[in-house]
Amino acid sequence: MSLGVSRVWALCLFVLLPLFSAAAGAIAAPANEAEQFVQTSIDRGYQILNNKELSATDRQVQFRTFLNSITDTKRVALFTLGTVARNAPKDDLDRFFATYDEFAAAMYQGYFDWYTGQSLRVVNSATRAADDVVVYADVIGPNGAPQFKVGFRVRKDSAAKNIVTDFQFEGVWLALNQRSDFTSFLQQNKGSFALLSTELEKRTQRFREVWAPPKRTSQ
Repeated sequence: MSLGVSRVWALCLFVLLPLFSAAAGAIAAPANEAEQFVQTSIDRGYQILNNKELSATDRQVQFRTFLNSITDTKRVALFTLGTVARNAPKDDLDRFFATYDEFAAAMYQGYFDWYTGQSLRVVNSATRAADDVVVYADVIGPNGAPQFKVGFRVRKDSAAKNIVTDFQFEGVWLALNQRSDFTSFLQQNKGSFALLSTELEKRTQRFREVWAPPKRTSQ
């Protein structure tokens, strides 16, 4: 049974009115900080992938280091398992976390590689909580016109550092979609985390061999 992992991204709107009270003004600070974090991270990612002085291997290594600096893949991986993670043996979970880390690195490098030659521009954000901001950006084509709407969910880690915990593409959340796919796979395979990790390893290899641009799937 192959694992159908849909690619995801999305659009929302946040408008900050200048006449908000001081309490509302306090909410604006994390939003502005999150927007700057996302834009800076996007620019750093492109600098790595567009560096022609790097070999393919060095570019992959540097991008992996960059990705680990802005995301918490273990936190995301645990989320994708939902409640089934509670009954998973520790060894199975450890293997899944390591496998998901490789999978995420290959997948996100594929997204960035596909957008090379274009640019991403932060446009606004929506504050969900003091440590939970969704930042929205446009993918800008060579003609300067927006082509896609993407989103980044920014939260804080245990050290109060900004991290990205999910991504959107034209209305679909990546981690939420993976959670549905992974739990369905486990249900159809007698809860085997070993099989799930093996399937992710196969998918990671396919990402590295030939990465296809994301396509909108019916929901």
